[in-house]
Amino acid sequence: MGAAVRKLLAWEVVEMLTRFGRWDPFEEIRAIQREISNLFDRFFGSTQLAPARTVSWVPPLEAFYHKDHLILRFFLPGVDPKTVDVSVTGNVLTVRGERKLEMDIPQEDYLFCEVAYGPFERTVNLPAEVKTDQVNARYQHGVLEVSLPLAEAARPRKVPVEVATR
Repeated sequence: MGAAVRKLLAWEVVEMLTRFGRWDPFEEIRAIQREISNLFDRFFGSTQLAPARTVSWVPPLEAFYHKDHLILRFFLPGVDPKTVDVSVTGNVLTVRGERKLEMDIPQEDYLFCEVAYGPFERTVNLPAEVKTDQVNARYQHGVLEVSLPLAEAARPRKVPVEVATR
C-alpha cells in the first residue's frame, strides 16, 4: 500500500470518526477553558481546590489501516480491563467501561485533579467494507486495540497507468 493511499485512507477514517463518532464541539470549548485556566494557575499559582471528578468521559482514539486491517486504539490508562466491554452491532462498534477511583481521599485533601473517573462509552460507525464478524480486541499497557479485517473489495490495489501515445 503506497504512502499516498495510506494518507488518503487515514484522512477518510478521521473524517468518518469525526462525522459519525461522539464528537462534542462544546468539549473543544471546555478544553480551551481548561488550558487557559491551567496557564493562569501555573503563572499565578492555583487558587482553587479541585476534587477528583466522577463523571462520564470519552477516551481518546486513533484509527489507521495496517496490513489489510482497520485498527482502532482506545487510550484507557488506569482502567481495569475487566470493566471494558467491546460490542459490534451492524456496523457500529461500542466500547464501554469505567475508570474507578480506588483511593478514598477526602475532598478537602485534594489540591487538584486532572483525571476523570467514572463510566465511559465510545461509539464508532465502521465503514461497510469491514468484516465485523472477525473483530479482535486486545488490552495492553492501558491501550485497547481493536482490529477489524477489511473486506477484499475495500483493500487498496495498485492501478497500472497507461501512457497515451499521439
